[in-house]
Amino acid sequence: MSSILSIKGLSKNYGKLKAVSNLNLNIDQGQVYGILGPNGSGKTTTLGMILDVVAPTSGSYSWFEDMSPIAARKRIGAILETPCFYPYLTAVQNLRITAHIKEASFVRIDEVLQQVGLSDRKNDKFKTYSLGMKQRLSIAAALLADPPVLILDEPTNGLDPQGIAEIRNLIREIAKNGKTILLASHLLDEVQKVCTHFCVLRQGVKLHEGAVTDILGETNEIEVSASNLDDLEELMKNYDAFDSIERENGQLVLKTKEGVTSEQINKYCFEKGITLKKVLARTKSLEQEFLKILEEK
Repeated sequence: MSSILSIKGLSKNYGKLKAVSNLNLNIDQGQVYGILGPNGSGKTTTLGMILDVVAPTSGSYSWFEDMSPIAARKRIGAILETPCFYPYLTAVQNLRITAHIKEASFVRIDEVLQQVGLSDRKNDKFKTYSLGMKQRLSIAAALLADPPVLILDEPTNGLDPQGIAEIRNLIREIAKNGKTILLASHLLDEVQKVCTHFCVLRQGVKLHEGAVTDILGETNEIEVSASNLDDLEELMKNYDAFDSIERENGQLVLKTKEGVTSEQINKYCFEKGITLKKVLARTKSLEQEFLKILEEK
Protein backbone atom coordinates (compact mmCIF):
# COMPACT_ATOMS: atom_id res chain seq x y z
CA MET A 1 0.00 0.00 0.00
CA SER A 2 1.57 3.29 -1.11
CA SER A 3 1.98 6.27 1.19
CA ILE A 4 -0.20 9.29 0.45
CA LEU A 5 0.91 11.64 3.23
CA SER A 6 3.78 11.50 5.71
CA ILE A 7 3.97 14.10 8.51
CA LYS A 8 7.10 14.32 10.66
CA GLY A 9 7.40 16.52 13.74
CA LEU A 10 5.02 19.16 12.39
CA SER A 11 4.48 22.11 14.75
CA LYS A 12 2.80 25.50 14.61
CA ASN A 13 3.13 28.20 17.22
CA TYR A 14 1.24 31.47 17.42
CA GLY A 15 3.40 33.33 19.91
CA LYS A 16 3.23 31.35 23.13
CA LEU A 17 0.29 29.30 21.88
CA LYS A 18 1.24 25.88 20.51
CA ALA A 19 -1.54 25.13 18.04
CA VAL A 20 0.13 21.91 16.83
CA SER A 21 3.03 20.23 18.62
CA ASN A 22 5.43 17.70 17.07
CA LEU A 23 2.77 15.88 15.05
CA ASN A 24 3.66 12.63 13.30
CA LEU A 25 1.14 10.92 10.97
CA ASN A 26 1.17 8.46 8.10
CA ILE A 27 -1.80 8.09 5.76
CA ASP A 28 -1.90 5.33 3.14
CA GLN A 29 -3.78 5.04 -0.12
CA GLY A 30 -7.47 4.19 0.20
CA GLN A 31 -7.83 5.17 3.85
CA VAL A 32 -10.63 7.39 5.13
CA TYR A 33 -8.63 9.09 7.83
CA GLY A 34 -10.25 11.19 10.55
CA ILE A 35 -8.46 13.82 12.61
CA LEU A 36 -10.60 13.88 15.73
CA GLY A 37 -10.58 16.48 18.46
CA PRO A 38 -12.55 19.30 20.09
CA ASN A 39 -12.55 22.84 18.75
CA GLY A 40 -9.11 24.35 19.26
CA SER A 41 -7.28 21.02 19.13
CA GLY A 42 -5.27 21.92 16.02
CA LYS A 43 -7.25 20.08 13.33
CA THR A 44 -7.77 22.98 10.92
CA THR A 45 -4.24 24.28 11.53
CA THR A 46 -2.87 20.86 10.58
CA LEU A 47 -4.89 20.80 7.36
CA GLY A 48 -3.77 24.34 6.61
CA MET A 49 -0.10 23.39 6.94
CA ILE A 50 -0.27 20.32 4.70
CA LEU A 51 -2.05 22.42 2.06
CA ASP A 52 0.57 25.23 2.17
CA VAL A 53 -2.01 27.67 3.51
CA VAL A 54 -0.34 27.95 6.94
CA ALA A 55 3.43 28.06 7.36
CA PRO A 56 4.69 25.53 9.91
CA THR A 57 6.99 26.60 12.72
CA SER A 58 8.96 23.37 12.43
CA GLY A 59 8.73 19.84 11.06
CA SER A 60 7.97 18.57 7.58
CA TYR A 61 5.46 16.67 5.47
CA SER A 62 5.50 15.01 2.08
CA TRP A 63 2.74 14.01 -0.34
CA PHE A 64 2.79 10.96 -2.60
CA GLU A 65 6.23 9.78 -1.48
CA ASP A 66 8.13 13.08 -1.91
CA MET A 67 6.31 14.44 -4.95
CA SER A 68 6.99 18.15 -5.49
CA PRO A 69 4.51 20.41 -3.62
CA ILE A 70 3.19 22.02 -6.83
CA ALA A 71 2.57 18.68 -8.52
CA ALA A 72 1.05 17.20 -5.35
CA ARG A 73 -1.36 20.10 -4.88
CA LYS A 74 -2.90 19.38 -8.28
CA ARG A 75 -3.82 15.90 -7.04
CA ILE A 76 -5.68 17.11 -3.96
CA GLY A 77 -9.27 18.34 -3.71
CA ALA A 78 -9.84 20.32 -0.52
CA ILE A 79 -12.61 22.13 1.34
CA LEU A 80 -11.31 24.14 4.28
CA GLU A 81 -13.79 26.96 4.62
CA THR A 82 -17.53 27.59 4.33
CA PRO A 83 -18.79 26.95 0.77
CA CYS A 84 -18.01 30.02 -1.35
CA PHE A 85 -19.95 30.38 -4.58
CA TYR A 86 -21.71 33.19 -6.43
CA PRO A 87 -25.26 33.24 -4.98
CA TYR A 88 -27.00 34.41 -8.16
CA LEU A 89 -25.36 31.80 -10.40
CA THR A 90 -26.55 28.24 -10.86
CA ALA A 91 -24.60 25.16 -9.78
CA VAL A 92 -23.45 24.57 -13.36
CA GLN A 93 -22.34 28.17 -13.79
CA ASN A 94 -20.43 28.13 -10.51
CA LEU A 95 -18.72 24.86 -11.40
CA ARG A 96 -17.74 26.24 -14.81
CA ILE A 97 -15.88 29.02 -13.01
CA THR A 98 -14.23 26.49 -10.68
CA ALA A 99 -13.29 24.24 -13.61
CA HIS A 100 -11.70 27.19 -15.40
CA ILE A 101 -9.61 28.05 -12.33
CA LYS A 102 -8.55 24.42 -11.84
CA GLU A 103 -8.01 23.86 -15.57
CA ALA A 104 -10.43 20.95 -15.40
CA SER A 105 -12.68 19.78 -18.22
CA PHE A 106 -16.25 21.09 -18.35
CA VAL A 107 -17.24 17.53 -19.27
CA ARG A 108 -16.77 16.56 -15.61
CA ILE A 109 -19.44 18.98 -14.39
CA ASP A 110 -22.47 16.80 -15.07
CA GLU A 111 -20.61 13.77 -13.74
CA VAL A 112 -19.75 15.32 -10.36
CA LEU A 113 -23.22 16.82 -9.96
CA GLN A 114 -24.63 13.34 -10.51
CA GLN A 115 -22.14 11.95 -8.00
CA VAL A 116 -23.21 14.35 -5.24
CA GLY A 117 -26.92 14.06 -6.03
CA LEU A 118 -27.53 17.55 -7.41
CA SER A 119 -28.36 16.79 -11.03
CA ASP A 120 -32.00 17.74 -10.61
CA ARG A 121 -31.04 21.11 -9.09
CA LYS A 122 -28.08 21.93 -11.31
CA ASN A 123 -29.82 24.88 -12.98
CA ASP A 124 -31.07 26.41 -9.73
CA LYS A 125 -29.29 29.38 -8.21
CA PHE A 126 -26.89 28.71 -5.36
CA LYS A 127 -28.79 31.04 -3.02
CA THR A 128 -31.78 28.68 -3.13
CA TYR A 129 -29.75 25.73 -1.82
CA SER A 130 -29.98 24.32 1.70
CA LEU A 131 -26.80 24.07 3.80
CA GLY A 132 -26.50 20.38 2.95
CA MET A 133 -26.82 21.08 -0.77
CA LYS A 134 -24.22 23.84 -0.55
CA GLN A 135 -21.83 21.44 1.13
CA ARG A 136 -22.47 18.82 -1.55
CA LEU A 137 -21.76 21.41 -4.25
CA SER A 138 -18.45 22.18 -2.52
CA ILE A 139 -17.57 18.51 -2.64
CA ALA A 140 -18.52 18.46 -6.33
CA ALA A 141 -16.14 21.38 -6.91
CA ALA A 142 -13.36 19.54 -5.07
CA LEU A 143 -13.94 16.48 -7.28
CA LEU A 144 -13.89 18.35 -10.60
CA ALA A 145 -10.26 17.54 -11.39
CA ASP A 146 -10.82 13.92 -10.27
CA PRO A 147 -8.15 14.10 -7.54
CA PRO A 148 -7.01 10.89 -5.81
CA VAL A 149 -7.12 12.69 -2.44
CA LEU A 150 -10.00 14.63 -0.87
CA ILE A 151 -9.58 16.80 2.25
CA LEU A 152 -12.66 17.89 4.21
CA ASP A 153 -12.69 20.16 7.25
CA GLU A 154 -15.77 19.55 9.45
CA PRO A 155 -17.88 18.42 6.45
CA THR A 156 -21.13 18.12 8.44
CA ASN A 157 -20.75 21.24 10.56
CA GLY A 158 -24.05 23.12 10.96
CA LEU A 159 -26.13 20.54 9.09
CA ASP A 160 -29.40 19.02 10.27
CA PRO A 161 -29.60 15.22 10.80
CA GLN A 162 -30.75 14.60 7.23
CA GLY A 163 -27.92 16.71 5.83
CA ILE A 164 -25.39 14.91 8.03
CA ALA A 165 -26.62 11.53 6.80
CA GLU A 166 -26.42 12.68 3.17
CA ILE A 167 -22.81 13.86 3.52
CA ARG A 168 -21.80 10.68 5.35
CA ASN A 169 -23.28 8.51 2.61
CA LEU A 170 -21.58 10.64 -0.03
CA ILE A 171 -18.18 10.27 1.66
CA ARG A 172 -18.65 6.50 1.80
CA GLU A 173 -19.55 6.37 -1.91
CA ILE A 174 -16.51 8.50 -2.84
CA ALA A 175 -14.26 6.23 -0.78
CA LYS A 176 -15.59 3.15 -2.63
CA ASN A 177 -14.06 4.58 -5.80
CA GLY A 178 -10.60 4.22 -4.25
CA LYS A 179 -10.00 7.82 -3.23
CA THR A 180 -8.12 8.62 -0.06
CA ILE A 181 -10.09 10.94 2.21
CA LEU A 182 -8.74 13.01 5.07
CA LEU A 183 -11.34 14.72 7.23
CA ALA A 184 -11.24 16.75 10.41
CA SER A 185 -14.14 16.48 12.83
CA HIS A 186 -15.11 16.98 16.45
CA LEU A 187 -18.00 14.50 16.05
CA LEU A 188 -17.22 11.04 17.40
CA ASP A 189 -20.18 9.44 15.65
CA GLU A 190 -19.10 10.86 12.31
CA VAL A 191 -15.62 9.38 12.59
CA GLN A 192 -16.93 6.00 13.74
CA LYS A 193 -19.42 5.70 10.88
CA VAL A 194 -17.20 7.01 8.07
CA CYS A 195 -13.50 6.54 8.83
CA THR A 196 -11.23 3.51 8.54
CA HIS A 197 -8.43 5.15 10.58
CA PHE A 198 -8.19 8.11 12.92
CA CYS A 199 -6.05 10.05 15.35
CA VAL A 200 -7.04 12.05 18.42
CA LEU A 201 -5.66 15.55 18.97
CA ARG A 202 -5.91 17.58 22.15
CA GLN A 203 -4.39 21.06 22.33
CA GLY A 204 -2.25 20.25 19.32
CA VAL A 205 -0.84 17.01 20.72
CA LYS A 206 -1.58 13.58 19.24
CA LEU A 207 -2.96 11.26 21.92
CA HIS A 208 -3.79 8.22 19.80
CA GLU A 209 -3.58 6.87 16.27
CA GLY A 210 -4.89 3.66 14.73
CA ALA A 211 -7.61 1.80 12.86
CA VAL A 212 -11.21 2.32 13.96
CA THR A 213 -11.79 -1.46 13.98
CA ASP A 214 -8.77 -2.02 16.22
CA ILE A 215 -9.92 0.33 18.95
CA LEU A 216 -13.54 -0.82 18.83
CA GLY A 217 -12.57 -4.47 18.58
CA GLU A 218 -14.88 -7.29 19.50
CA THR A 219 -17.07 -7.54 22.59
CA ASN A 220 -18.15 -10.69 24.39
CA GLU A 221 -21.26 -9.21 26.01
CA ILE A 222 -24.78 -10.12 24.89
CA GLU A 223 -28.03 -8.49 26.02
CA VAL A 224 -31.07 -10.77 26.44
CA SER A 225 -34.58 -10.31 27.78
CA ALA A 226 -37.79 -12.34 28.10
CA SER A 227 -41.29 -11.94 29.53
CA ASN A 228 -40.19 -13.54 32.80
CA LEU A 229 -36.72 -12.26 33.62
CA ASP A 230 -36.42 -14.39 36.79
CA ASP A 231 -37.00 -17.62 34.84
CA LEU A 232 -34.55 -16.49 32.15
CA GLU A 233 -31.88 -15.66 34.73
CA GLU A 234 -32.27 -19.04 36.39
CA LEU A 235 -31.97 -20.78 33.03
CA MET A 236 -28.84 -18.82 32.15
CA LYS A 237 -27.22 -19.75 35.47
CA ASN A 238 -27.62 -23.40 34.53
CA TYR A 239 -26.03 -22.83 31.11
CA ASP A 240 -22.25 -23.17 31.36
CA ALA A 241 -21.49 -20.54 28.74
CA PHE A 242 -20.97 -17.33 30.70
CA ASP A 243 -18.31 -15.77 32.89
CA SER A 244 -20.89 -13.49 34.48
CA ILE A 245 -24.62 -12.62 34.39
CA GLU A 246 -25.89 -9.19 35.45
CA ARG A 247 -29.26 -7.45 35.48
CA GLU A 248 -29.33 -4.08 33.82
CA ASN A 249 -32.35 -1.94 32.86
CA GLY A 250 -34.83 -4.81 32.70
CA GLN A 251 -32.55 -7.18 30.83
CA LEU A 252 -29.65 -9.56 31.40
CA VAL A 253 -26.13 -8.78 30.29
CA LEU A 254 -24.24 -12.00 29.63
CA LYS A 255 -20.45 -11.99 29.49
CA THR A 256 -19.89 -15.01 27.29
CA LYS A 257 -17.05 -17.48 27.21
CA GLU A 258 -14.97 -17.72 24.05
CA GLY A 259 -16.85 -19.09 21.06
CA VAL A 260 -20.37 -18.65 22.46
CA THR A 261 -22.69 -16.91 19.98
CA SER A 262 -26.05 -15.15 20.12
CA GLU A 263 -27.50 -17.85 17.87
CA GLN A 264 -26.48 -20.59 20.33
CA ILE A 265 -28.06 -18.74 23.25
CA ASN A 266 -31.29 -18.14 21.35
CA LYS A 267 -31.52 -21.80 20.32
CA TYR A 268 -30.81 -23.02 23.87
CA CYS A 269 -33.53 -20.81 25.37
CA PHE A 270 -36.09 -21.85 22.75
CA GLU A 271 -35.39 -25.54 23.39
CA LYS A 272 -35.90 -24.92 27.11
CA GLY A 273 -39.28 -23.27 26.50
CA ILE A 274 -38.31 -19.61 26.79
CA THR A 275 -38.75 -17.25 23.85
CA LEU A 276 -36.34 -14.34 23.94
CA LYS A 277 -37.78 -10.89 23.29
CA LYS A 278 -34.28 -9.55 22.72
CA VAL A 279 -30.87 -11.01 21.95
CA LEU A 280 -28.26 -8.45 20.96
CA ALA A 281 -24.46 -8.57 20.90
CA ARG A 282 -23.06 -5.39 22.41
CA THR A 283 -20.69 -3.26 20.37
CA LYS A 284 -18.28 -0.68 21.67
CA SER A 285 -18.73 2.96 20.73
CA LEU A 286 -15.98 5.35 19.76
CA GLU A 287 -17.30 7.70 22.44
CA GLN A 288 -16.49 5.18 25.18
CA GLU A 289 -13.02 4.52 23.81
CA PHE A 290 -12.39 8.24 23.23
CA LEU A 291 -13.12 8.98 26.89
CA LYS A 292 -10.75 6.18 27.90
CA ILE A 293 -8.01 7.70 25.75
CA LEU A 294 -8.50 11.10 27.38
CA GLU A 295 -8.47 9.58 30.87
CA GLU A 296 -5.29 7.59 30.18
CA LYS A 297 -3.49 10.65 28.83
